[in-house]
Amino acid sequence: MTREEKRLYLKENGWWALYHEDCWFNSSEDTQHIDSEGKMVGFRPKEEGITLEEAYKKLNQNKDE
Repeated sequence: MTREEKRLYLKENGWWALYHEDCWFNSSEDTQHIDSEGKMVGFRPKEEGITLEEAYKKLNQNKDE
């Protein structure tokens, strides 16, 4: 599978990359929301992101279980 195919596969399955293309997060673990003043809060720190390859492997491991 090419890098682009992996990227699309992750996005279709609830993952996102906000900071750059090699910093992925699982949306099910997100705390991001809009507060009562209309400000977005809860961005996950860049340091918590994982590489595209790690995210792809993690997604496939979870699907196998």
